Amino acid sequence: MAFWLWIVLAIVVVIIAGVLLSRVRIRLRYSRSGHLDQLVVVVQALYGLFHYQIIVPSIMIRGWNIVYREKSTGGLMAEHEGKQKKGEISKRTIRHHAKAYRSILQTTREFKRWALETLKKIECTRWRLDFQVGTGDAAVTAVITGLLWAVSGCAAGAAGEIVTLKTSPQSRVSPNYSGTEFTVVWEADFRIRLTSMLWSFIKLGKRTIRLSKALKAWRSWLTGPEQA
Repeated sequence: MAFWLWIVLAIVVVIIAGVLLSRVRIRLRYSRSGHLDQLVVVVQALYGLFHYQIIVPSIMIRGWNIVYREKSTGGLMAEHEGKQKKGEISKRTIRHHAKAYRSILQTTREFKRWALETLKKIECTRWRLDFQVGTGDAAVTAVITGLLWAVSGCAAGAAGEIVTLKTSPQSRVSPNYSGTEFTVVWEADFRIRLTSMLWSFIKLGKRTIRLSKALKAWRSWLTGPEQA
């Protein structure tokens, strides 16, 4: 009896160790062609047992507001069917999150330092930013092409300062001298070990000064202004 108990215990320990050593993987893809935008976010964890996908098929600017539609699918063992909802980013939304962020700063010691340290634990394993541009004027197109090369380099450099690059950033700027066009495609893959995430949350808890106010601030940050 004791032998089988030790066997079961060893299996449990191996499973727990495997889970803790697993990685959370995030894939992002944003594309814009003409007036059409699309954002795709894919999250995988537990060796693929958890798979979650968010698709934003349209992003529209109405006045000072950004309106979008969102469809999400998946979950643990991909058991959840697709859900669709509409969202909006307005001045009210920005003020709401800014207020929540100030509350988080007040209730957490050195929050910015914690955030930067956590982001550095994220590894970027793929980075690609492509542009296609045309203005109808060859000279102007050439100038904008050079500017976009600079933008691409600055974006890759900024990413390297925020997260840990495990790949060489790729980019391409294709000028269209015979027509009017603007297309951008950004693709990036990120990963972080589950143990690193858990340890970061533990350190966040240690830095928290007023727990009840901090929880209220985080809840306010995660919800929209209508639910806050």
